[in-house]
Amino acid sequence: MSAKAWTRSASAVALIAALAGCATEKRTPLVVPIPTFTPSSSPVTSAPARIVGVLPTGCDAIASVDEISDMVGKPMPGQAKLVNGSADASIGRTARMDCYYGLGTSEQVDDAPVHVGLASYGDAKAASTRVEKTVADEKGAGAKASDVTVGADKGTLLVGRKLATLVATYQATTVVVIASLDVVPASQAPTVLAKIADRALSPR
Repeated sequence: MSAKAWTRSASAVALIAALAGCATEKRTPLVVPIPTFTPSSSPVTSAPARIVGVLPTGCDAIASVDEISDMVGKPMPGQAKLVNGSADASIGRTARMDCYYGLGTSEQVDDAPVHVGLASYGDAKAASTRVEKTVADEKGAGAKASDVTVGADKGTLLVGRKLATLVATYQATTVVVIASLDVVPASQAPTVLAKIADRALSPR
Protein backbone atom coordinates (compact mmCIF):
# COMPACT_ATOMS: atom_id res chain seq x y z
CA MET A 1 0.00 0.00 0.00
CA SER A 2 1.32 3.41 -0.92
CA ALA A 3 1.88 6.02 1.74
CA LYS A 4 -0.95 8.16 0.29
CA ALA A 5 -3.43 5.29 0.36
CA TRP A 6 -2.36 4.35 3.86
CA THR A 7 -2.95 7.92 5.03
CA ARG A 8 -6.50 7.93 3.56
CA SER A 9 -7.25 4.60 5.25
CA ALA A 10 -6.01 5.82 8.61
CA SER A 11 -8.12 8.95 8.31
CA ALA A 12 -11.22 6.87 7.56
CA VAL A 13 -10.57 4.65 10.59
CA ALA A 14 -10.16 7.72 12.76
CA LEU A 15 -13.49 9.19 11.46
CA ILE A 16 -15.37 5.93 12.10
CA ALA A 17 -13.94 5.73 15.61
CA ALA A 18 -15.01 9.31 16.27
CA LEU A 19 -18.57 8.63 15.04
CA ALA A 20 -18.78 5.48 17.13
CA GLY A 21 -17.65 7.40 20.14
CA CYS A 22 -20.42 9.96 19.59
CA ALA A 23 -23.01 7.24 19.17
CA THR A 24 -22.05 5.49 22.41
CA GLU A 25 -21.56 8.66 24.48
CA LYS A 26 -23.93 8.72 27.45
CA ARG A 27 -26.28 11.66 27.41
CA THR A 28 -27.52 13.32 30.57
CA PRO A 29 -31.31 12.77 30.73
CA LEU A 30 -33.56 15.83 30.71
CA VAL A 31 -35.16 16.20 34.12
CA VAL A 32 -38.47 18.10 34.21
CA PRO A 33 -39.23 19.33 37.74
CA ILE A 34 -42.61 18.29 39.09
CA PRO A 35 -44.50 21.24 40.57
CA THR A 36 -45.50 20.99 44.20
CA PHE A 37 -48.59 22.51 45.72
CA THR A 38 -48.93 23.84 49.24
CA PRO A 39 -52.33 23.15 50.83
CA SER A 40 -54.39 26.28 51.33
CA SER A 41 -54.35 27.67 54.82
CA SER A 42 -57.86 29.15 54.37
CA PRO A 43 -60.35 27.64 56.80
CA VAL A 44 -63.06 25.40 55.42
CA THR A 45 -66.42 27.00 56.07
CA SER A 46 -69.50 25.03 56.97
CA ALA A 47 -73.12 25.80 57.58
CA PRO A 48 -73.90 27.20 61.03
CA ALA A 49 -75.02 24.58 63.52
CA ARG A 50 -78.75 24.14 64.12
CA ILE A 51 -80.16 25.10 67.47
CA VAL A 52 -80.42 22.30 70.00
CA GLY A 53 -81.82 22.74 73.50
CA VAL A 54 -81.75 26.17 75.13
CA LEU A 55 -83.03 29.09 73.06
CA PRO A 56 -80.80 32.12 72.43
CA THR A 57 -81.16 35.16 74.66
CA GLY A 58 -81.64 37.98 72.14
CA CYS A 59 -83.07 38.81 68.73
CA ASP A 60 -79.68 39.52 67.15
CA ALA A 61 -78.78 35.87 67.72
CA ILE A 62 -81.56 34.69 65.40
CA ALA A 63 -81.54 37.63 62.97
CA SER A 64 -80.44 41.24 63.26
CA VAL A 65 -82.51 44.12 61.91
CA ASP A 66 -80.02 44.52 59.04
CA GLU A 67 -80.26 40.82 58.16
CA ILE A 68 -84.06 40.92 58.09
CA SER A 69 -83.94 44.10 55.97
CA ASP A 70 -81.57 42.43 53.50
CA MET A 71 -83.67 39.27 53.23
CA VAL A 72 -86.94 41.16 52.89
CA GLY A 73 -85.45 43.71 50.52
CA LYS A 74 -86.87 46.64 52.48
CA PRO A 75 -85.56 48.62 55.45
CA MET A 76 -86.98 47.58 58.81
CA PRO A 77 -87.19 50.78 60.89
CA GLY A 78 -86.49 50.77 64.60
CA GLN A 79 -85.01 48.09 66.80
CA ALA A 80 -86.08 44.46 67.09
CA LYS A 81 -88.47 43.99 70.00
CA LEU A 82 -88.00 40.85 72.09
CA VAL A 83 -90.86 39.22 73.96
CA ASN A 84 -89.99 36.20 76.08
CA GLY A 85 -92.80 33.71 76.41
CA SER A 86 -93.35 31.11 79.08
CA ALA A 87 -93.39 27.36 79.34
CA ASP A 88 -96.68 25.58 78.73
CA ALA A 89 -96.82 22.05 80.06
CA SER A 90 -100.15 21.37 78.36
CA ILE A 91 -98.45 21.37 74.95
CA GLY A 92 -94.97 20.31 76.09
CA ARG A 93 -93.41 23.73 75.54
CA THR A 94 -90.42 24.52 77.70
CA ALA A 95 -89.53 28.03 76.45
CA ARG A 96 -90.53 30.61 73.86
CA MET A 97 -89.14 33.82 72.39
CA ASP A 98 -90.63 36.19 69.80
CA CYS A 99 -88.86 38.96 67.89
CA TYR A 100 -90.72 41.73 66.09
CA TYR A 101 -89.08 43.72 63.31
CA GLY A 102 -90.00 46.97 61.57
CA LEU A 103 -91.99 48.52 64.42
CA GLY A 104 -90.36 51.92 64.08
CA THR A 105 -91.56 53.92 67.08
CA SER A 106 -94.61 51.75 67.70
CA GLU A 107 -94.85 49.62 70.81
CA GLN A 108 -97.65 47.45 69.43
CA VAL A 109 -96.21 44.14 68.32
CA ASP A 110 -99.24 43.52 66.12
CA ASP A 111 -97.94 46.37 63.93
CA ALA A 112 -94.71 44.53 63.13
CA PRO A 113 -94.43 43.63 59.44
CA VAL A 114 -92.12 40.73 60.30
CA HIS A 115 -92.35 38.43 63.32
CA VAL A 116 -89.99 35.56 64.09
CA GLY A 117 -90.62 33.14 66.92
CA LEU A 118 -88.73 30.18 68.37
CA ALA A 119 -90.03 27.66 70.88
CA SER A 120 -88.46 24.64 72.51
CA TYR A 121 -90.37 21.50 73.50
CA GLY A 122 -89.79 18.47 75.65
CA ASP A 123 -89.20 16.29 72.59
CA ALA A 124 -89.42 16.27 68.81
CA LYS A 125 -92.89 14.72 68.81
CA ALA A 126 -94.32 17.57 70.90
CA ALA A 127 -92.74 20.11 68.55
CA SER A 128 -94.12 18.38 65.45
CA THR A 129 -97.58 18.10 67.02
CA ARG A 130 -97.62 21.83 67.69
CA VAL A 131 -96.65 22.65 64.10
CA GLU A 132 -99.30 20.28 62.74
CA LYS A 133 -101.94 22.03 64.83
CA THR A 134 -100.82 25.44 63.60
CA VAL A 135 -101.02 24.27 59.99
CA ALA A 136 -104.50 22.82 60.55
CA ASP A 137 -105.73 26.02 62.22
CA GLU A 138 -104.40 28.27 59.45
CA LYS A 139 -105.83 26.06 56.71
CA GLY A 140 -109.13 26.08 58.55
CA ALA A 141 -109.04 29.87 58.42
CA GLY A 142 -108.60 29.78 54.65
CA ALA A 143 -104.81 29.89 54.23
CA LYS A 144 -103.28 28.08 51.29
CA ALA A 145 -100.59 25.59 52.38
CA SER A 146 -97.50 24.47 50.47
CA ASP A 147 -94.28 22.64 51.33
CA VAL A 148 -91.04 24.63 51.41
CA THR A 149 -87.39 23.84 52.05
CA VAL A 150 -85.75 25.48 55.05
CA GLY A 151 -82.05 24.83 54.68
CA ALA A 152 -81.75 21.05 54.97
CA ASP A 153 -85.15 20.78 56.64
CA LYS A 154 -88.76 20.99 55.55
CA GLY A 155 -91.41 23.51 56.46
CA THR A 156 -94.93 24.57 55.56
CA LEU A 157 -95.88 27.93 54.07
CA LEU A 158 -99.37 29.23 54.75
CA VAL A 159 -100.60 32.22 52.74
CA GLY A 160 -103.72 33.99 53.89
CA ARG A 161 -105.40 37.24 52.88
CA LYS A 162 -102.98 39.56 54.67
CA LEU A 163 -100.20 37.42 56.07
CA ALA A 164 -97.75 34.73 55.00
CA THR A 165 -96.72 32.28 57.73
CA LEU A 166 -93.97 29.68 57.64
CA VAL A 167 -93.64 26.98 60.29
CA ALA A 168 -90.92 24.36 60.63
CA THR A 169 -89.21 22.19 63.20
CA TYR A 170 -85.70 21.01 63.95
CA GLN A 171 -85.66 18.25 66.52
CA ALA A 172 -87.48 19.72 69.56
CA THR A 173 -87.42 23.34 68.35
CA THR A 174 -90.07 25.09 66.27
CA VAL A 175 -89.75 28.27 64.25
CA VAL A 176 -92.51 30.50 62.95
CA VAL A 177 -92.02 33.42 60.58
CA ILE A 178 -94.94 35.72 59.88
CA ALA A 179 -94.77 38.56 57.35
CA SER A 180 -97.28 41.05 56.04
CA LEU A 181 -98.02 40.51 52.36
CA ASP A 182 -97.56 44.27 51.95
CA VAL A 183 -93.89 43.76 52.82
CA VAL A 184 -93.33 40.25 51.44
CA PRO A 185 -95.63 39.51 48.48
CA ALA A 186 -97.03 36.00 48.19
CA SER A 187 -94.82 35.29 45.17
CA GLN A 188 -91.68 36.02 47.23
CA ALA A 189 -92.84 34.47 50.49
CA PRO A 190 -91.51 30.92 49.90
CA THR A 191 -87.95 32.11 49.36
CA VAL A 192 -87.85 35.04 51.79
CA LEU A 193 -89.55 33.37 54.73
CA ALA A 194 -87.50 30.20 54.27
CA LYS A 195 -84.28 32.23 54.46
CA ILE A 196 -85.44 33.93 57.65
CA ALA A 197 -86.49 30.63 59.22
CA ASP A 198 -83.17 28.99 58.27
CA ARG A 199 -81.28 31.88 59.86
CA ALA A 200 -83.41 31.74 63.04
CA LEU A 201 -82.77 28.01 63.44
CA SER A 202 -79.01 28.65 63.26
CA PRO A 203 -78.43 31.24 66.02
CA ARG A 204 -75.03 32.87 66.30
